[in-house]
Amino acid sequence: MDPLLRGAIIYGKFIPAGKIPDFCRQRLSNGGLPLWEEKILHFILDFLDLSEHIILESSGTTGMPKKILLSKSSMIRSALQTAGKFKLMKGHTTLLCLPVDYIAGKMMVVRALVTGMNLIWVKPSACPTMAGDRCIDFCAMVPLQVYNLLRQKKSFACIKKLLIGGSELSTELESQLRTVPTQIYETFGMAETCSHIAIRRINGHRATRWFSAMPGVKLSADTRGCLIIDAPFLPDRIITNDVVEIVEKNRFLWKGRLDNLINSGGIKISPEHLEKMIFEILGHESYVVGLPDSKLGQKLVLVTTRSFTSDEKAAVLDALRDKLPPYHLPAEITVIHSFPRNRSLKINRAGLLAETLKMSMRS
Repeated sequence: MDPLLRGAIIYGKFIPAGKIPDFCRQRLSNGGLPLWEEKILHFILDFLDLSEHIILESSGTTGMPKKILLSKSSMIRSALQTAGKFKLMKGHTTLLCLPVDYIAGKMMVVRALVTGMNLIWVKPSACPTMAGDRCIDFCAMVPLQVYNLLRQKKSFACIKKLLIGGSELSTELESQLRTVPTQIYETFGMAETCSHIAIRRINGHRATRWFSAMPGVKLSADTRGCLIIDAPFLPDRIITNDVVEIVEKNRFLWKGRLDNLINSGGIKISPEHLEKMIFEILGHESYVVGLPDSKLGQKLVLVTTRSFTSDEKAAVLDALRDKLPPYHLPAEITVIHSFPRNRSLKINRAGLLAETLKMSMRS
């Protein structure tokens, strides 16, 4: 067992790392636990066994999920980096409300194990419970969870530091969080990087538009404009398909995924970037997809869950026409019942495209 693992407060009791496996096995043998809680205990057992790696599944945001082999040493060093950055230590309380099937949830557990924090877990859901009135020093959520909690008028005052990641943070949600007293950060990372390697503050006087690298991480861009990551806790350099603008050393603006680019009449459009501009005009969540088109290759379609009359659709397109860059105006608007999301609660762009195609064929 790695000597950097200290143990954690679990079920209200501090357990040294060496004794946690027996504790977890005992809890599992008692039975009666929900599946999501069993998964947490099984992950802790897997992480504390003698193997040097864990196998996990990517979230499948940009395609089919894939198996990834991660070094436990890399995960521990990443966790220590986060603990140092956010000044996390023994006795602090961390809330796990993400599924441990994916890297974000796993790393919340590992951060508790390297710091000795009080690890509290609740059922992962699109609208998680907030662990009563308990003060939470550190928590991570996906945008959908934060959005749903805000809609239910849940207060974030009990959370001191909140990380939001896993999918694009909408302009709408970011604007709603600007006055929240919690320190809130959007994160950038992936399974291969053991969660985040860059963060940006989205509220308070230190809020920025750009992401800054975590300590020791070096960032650059390749000839495609895609981000290159050199992190001291990773065995190899990672070349991503994330299109960025390097604003200064180790700081970047995220433009979108190269995989998601829509080529309409020779114009390459980043849907994520365009969606932020559309929100600023319309004021509500919507997405864009590229549907096959014999003339343009792909035609740009705006997808929304709001119903419109023909006149209202025309008015929306007129409003967009006046403010969007040339050749970025959607050719049409498609209304679907709800935005598809994957098991890690991220927007499922493949599912969104399929649903839009289906609705387009009906019309």
